[in-house]
Amino acid sequence: MRGVNANMFYDDLNTEEQVSYLIKPILQVLQEAGGQLERSEIRDRISELDEHIAEFEQKLYTSNKTGNQYKKFDFKFNFAIKELSYVGLISYVKFNPKITLTQDGANVDLTDFDVKAEVRDKARSYWEEHSTKNKSKNKPVETLEIEDEENESTDDELIDDFKVKLQSAIANMSPAKFEQFSRALLTKMGVEFTNKGVQVSNDGGIDGYGYHVDADDFRTTRVVIQCKRFNSNPVSEPDINQFLGAMNKYQADYGVFITNSRFTNKAREAAREGTPITLIDGNDLIRLVIKYELYITPVTTYVLDGFYTED
Repeated sequence: MRGVNANMFYDDLNTEEQVSYLIKPILQVLQEAGGQLERSEIRDRISELDEHIAEFEQKLYTSNKTGNQYKKFDFKFNFAIKELSYVGLISYVKFNPKITLTQDGANVDLTDFDVKAEVRDKARSYWEEHSTKNKSKNKPVETLEIEDEENESTDDELIDDFKVKLQSAIANMSPAKFEQFSRALLTKMGVEFTNKGVQVSNDGGIDGYGYHVDADDFRTTRVVIQCKRFNSNPVSEPDINQFLGAMNKYQADYGVFITNSRFTNKAREAAREGTPITLIDGNDLIRLVIKYELYITPVTTYVLDGFYTED
């Protein structure tokens, strides 16, 4: 893997290198997890594994064609999953989030694994066949890739477009609205904020103070939260250390640190020490908004099975 660049690392890679860079981390986290993870779990784990991937996974791009925002990562990740499936190292069912290692995938020794020879070159015949099916459009493989990248969504994750729009909307919130949004989410999750929680906002790194009642064991715990709406920078170790000091000041049983960005590995390590801190990053936020239907309206739609599109 290439050395660290002062600019965004992934933007210095060409489109083929961006896909190749994901192959080994995907196999690694699946092997470490025992062979099966959901797509969202793989994304989280490879982001924690590599800061370059974490940065790329969070970045939004604007389409020159439509003006809409999209994630290049979504396409590159789905492309890598398809190629791993094609060469028989993983398996999955369309529209099912679970990805499973095959026995061949479980047996791969990643220390000397040649991504180009073992995956990219072997999968190329698939993409050439894919290109042939689109012959009437006179589009080579590379053109198909670039145009698919800017589409609203992909076949593999129909909800990708919604997630991008939600991420963009959260990024455009004012700091005050992001705090309100964060308190609303934690209220849905069972935290009851008090007037004190509003009064201590912006005081020593605390944006909310409340209580969580565990109905199973009748235990009430003191909770404090910190919100950081960062649109480019990650939350770093000093941010966590400052929050730990504020938690001790208010004698909190645990803290929740919420950001629309991501946490550096050092920040995650710091959060595991001392008073417990629950970290909620941008991807966690999106999943929780969907789970608790916070300020969103679910709709029902239908997709055609392959029967309708296959020859």
